[in-house]
Amino acid sequence: MEFLFSNLPPIGTSYKAFAETFYSIIPEATRLDIAVGYVTADSLAELKQAIACNSNIETLNLIIGMHYWDRFTKLEYNAAIRLNDFLRDERRGEVRIVTPFRFHGKLYSYSNATGAFAGIIGSNNLSSIVDCRTRTYEVSALFRQQEYVLEMRKFIDRLSADATDNLADCSITEFKERNALLEDLENVARIPHNEHAAVVSSLSKPRFIIPLVKNGKVPPKSNLNVFFDTGRKNKQTGLEIPRHWYEVDPMVPSDITRLSGFPQKGTKDAVFDVITDDRWKFSCQVQGDNSKNFRSKGDLTILGKWIKGRLENHGVLEVGHPVTPDTFAQYGRNNFTMTKTSKPNLWYLDFGVNE
Repeated sequence: MEFLFSNLPPIGTSYKAFAETFYSIIPEATRLDIAVGYVTADSLAELKQAIACNSNIETLNLIIGMHYWDRFTKLEYNAAIRLNDFLRDERRGEVRIVTPFRFHGKLYSYSNATGAFAGIIGSNNLSSIVDCRTRTYEVSALFRQQEYVLEMRKFIDRLSADATDNLADCSITEFKERNALLEDLENVARIPHNEHAAVVSSLSKPRFIIPLVKNGKVPPKSNLNVFFDTGRKNKQTGLEIPRHWYEVDPMVPSDITRLSGFPQKGTKDAVFDVITDDRWKFSCQVQGDNSKNFRSKGDLTILGKWIKGRLENHGVLEVGHPVTPDTFAQYGRNNFTMTKTSKPNLWYLDFGVNE
């Protein structure tokens, strides 16, 4: 048995984290059976992409244990439907929902031609396959003892047969409204209204408009659509891990980065804090040639959750669908502004639209 820990400071260990282990076993498997309590839209999209990219997985069966009772967000439900449709169309499995009771277990069973050979059990819901850097410390265990892996697979099969329905056969019409992607993320804070007001009152110059559409286009596999680019491939195993749905890498045109006052890479101003119009605080940085890469520091998904999350919450973007110029047309703007404040090394980002 091998423990899997989140390894968040100050409790670091020598053991691997869940996501690394989850993906490392996939090249050995032809079938995955997963039964979890909760899912997220981005983890469902990433799981779908992983199965599409790695043809050795002939079958994926996913059981969702809590959302029938506690409700999905509309984004989660739509992502689950797309995964279910994909698996059924490809005859590679399905997505099922526990209906008689709340199932809060977290079970991951790996099988090959000879049967089940590995399992993971613990506290990790499906969101843990995405390295989302929340401040929730999870603990699980990987085991390969034949007696236990067979028992886990047998239990999942029984749960599926006796206590679930296919997602498409469930009448789900009510959804949770709250979808706060940036809550509980490491290095992200929600600031109070009075602090936000103080920042707004300190706005000064310079002010830059950062375009998210270039020449009327959004690149299909870069910028805000990194998810659709080739994943991270392990040359030894052939495993391809998808890029995160919320990973973004906006490119700022050189005619803007060369303007006086724009942060420059390699200087003390290259890394800076930002306060957003919707009261989030995190750090960003500029990198690359001509300081063109505008990124959230340490985790490219933070900026992605801020931008894509706004589009999703306005109902103009579905998880797993590409961002296009029409996405921004429906949203109401195709840029965000970056304004210096009177506070040292602090900028104000605005991506708001009139409701």
